[in-house]
Amino acid sequence: MGRDASHALMRAGSIAAVALGAAACAGAGGDEETGATPVSPMYEDPPELKPGEDGAYELRYGPSAVEIGGRRFCLRAYNGMTSGPTIRVPKGEDRRIHVNLRNDFTRSDFREIASMMGHGSRSCHDFNLTNLHAHGLHVQPNFATDDPADPCEGDGCAPDARYFGDHVLHHVGPGESARYRWDIDEDGIHHEGTNWYHPHIHGSTAIQVMDGAAGALLIEGELDELPGIAKARERVMVMTQVPIDHENTVPLKEGEDCTEDNLSVLDFLAVETLRATLINGKLRPRIVTPPGQVERWRMVYAGSPDEMGMKLHVAKDAACSDFDKEPIETTQIARDGLTLPQLYRSDTVWVSPGYRADVMVKMPEQEQTLCLVGRRPNDLLGSVIAIVDVSRSAGEPTEVNLPSEADVAALAPPTSWTGMVDGQMTEVSCDSVETVHQKVVLLVPTPGSQPPDLSSDVALMSCDPEDHPHQIDPDAPVCLCPDPNISCRKFDDRRLRGYRSDRIMTVGSAERWEIRAFDGHPFHIHINPFLVCPNKSNKEPNFPHWRDTMWVQVEDGPRDVIMNPRKFTGQFVLHCHKLNHEDEGMMELVEICEPDDRECLCLGTDEDGACIPQGGCLPDDLQCQFAKRATDAYPAPPKPDLELCGP
Repeated sequence: MGRDASHALMRAGSIAAVALGAAACAGAGGDEETGATPVSPMYEDPPELKPGEDGAYELRYGPSAVEIGGRRFCLRAYNGMTSGPTIRVPKGEDRRIHVNLRNDFTRSDFREIASMMGHGSRSCHDFNLTNLHAHGLHVQPNFATDDPADPCEGDGCAPDARYFGDHVLHHVGPGESARYRWDIDEDGIHHEGTNWYHPHIHGSTAIQVMDGAAGALLIEGELDELPGIAKARERVMVMTQVPIDHENTVPLKEGEDCTEDNLSVLDFLAVETLRATLINGKLRPRIVTPPGQVERWRMVYAGSPDEMGMKLHVAKDAACSDFDKEPIETTQIARDGLTLPQLYRSDTVWVSPGYRADVMVKMPEQEQTLCLVGRRPNDLLGSVIAIVDVSRSAGEPTEVNLPSEADVAALAPPTSWTGMVDGQMTEVSCDSVETVHQKVVLLVPTPGSQPPDLSSDVALMSCDPEDHPHQIDPDAPVCLCPDPNISCRKFDDRRLRGYRSDRIMTVGSAERWEIRAFDGHPFHIHINPFLVCPNKSNKEPNFPHWRDTMWVQVEDGPRDVIMNPRKFTGQFVLHCHKLNHEDEGMMELVEICEPDDRECLCLGTDEDGACIPQGGCLPDDLQCQFAKRATDAYPAPPKPDLELCGP
């Protein structure tokens, strides 16, 4: 993708930055004591992680001393960095990504989490427990396919000397390790694109990703060789939101070492507050680029829980303290690591937690400063998250033309194909599959319930797991949806009741799913992306295209998608990618079965011997039965059921 030229341009940009002087490098915002504007750091891509002698990438999760905005913090992160290093996989076939994950913590750290901004039910989780998720990869979900020529050896192997696949239910405790192997071409050449990796330990995902434990995972292919892309200046932008200004975040003192005894971020509720958006761990970095330069911005939104709309504005001063109202149009070529079937031109790059966007930016021909401004629900006026200096001192552009729509569209995954629907081979597309096979509702409200009073202060602290036993409350109301939930059910409750899975499909089939939300949530599913059908969204592409994460809100109505689980059987999850919601139970366990595997498909049989689907209800689980009625009826309330719910 023309990285040699890009590296030369980066060096030229660094030289140009020196010439700009300290005044020109001032960032937006001011120092309350001195009135001076802080100096913006120069933009840098994350370093690229190189495999070791055994061919494996080494990731170490542990206490990491980092500097942000002139202050030092001690965070849970990878390899001592504010955001993780990039794993780049060159174009090829039969590619295997070996990753050795080491947990450098020495002991557990149990802390409380709670729903409804701390006012709901509390649970206790080990924030030092971790694992690894390859977000966006189509690979084996549990264990890598057994290969006698490549046995897993040493610490961290799965049973039977196998590597873990994308196994997010596996736990890596303090002092432990895990060996992962992601065979990305096992089901044909993996689609090229911008993906990412991060922890996915239920109950502790939000706190770890909020600390910056996230990195880009780039799969290269034909798209990267197209005219207009191959020589474009590529930038890898991992956007995280460390709560550096939260009242309970404690920076390191001068000269203080970072250990597991003085971690800076311990409060789960910090995820709910307004936090600055960092790019590759830097606050308002400054990019220097030539006039006319075409850039490819690989954006990974690892923030949570707020959605964000990013716009490029022409600055009125070098510090971006003011800018023109009208933004500059950009061109998106891919979403969630999957090439779009047509270019999406917009003045806004709108992202929800978990999203990736490949954005082509054509710089102005005149020297000027641009401001990348992010707007969120609790920051409607927006905050500058990066400053772009368009300057001739940066050298000559490496590319001045955008890629053609025809070239890009030719490499997009097809939006129609021949597949199995309801046991019959047929054409599969948004237009041809009309029957809704499964319905997913994110955060179903209890009919007639009142919103909780969130006015009083709440504090979450360390906890003893023995004081927070995971158990079913026998006195809990049957006809009440837990908060948060998916389809009126909670992940943890289903596990306690011994359900094998929450939702099933057969491998190689295609189904239409209807996704709804009570307010607004990003729906994400692992292993298999889905085809998004046309919808009413004005925030992102609303033509058929492939995704793995999708914002759903009540105002836009239901979102219909086509699911197509290919090749791999096994278990994985779907969840809301507001990671605190997932930690609190807004997740389901999905299982892909062989068509004749009744043990996998059936929870049991009814009086006539017919299969009760694995995602169904045990006879004595009355709350589950109410949940089915509530989900089927949504957005209307379920019909009264005196036998189930009483008067």
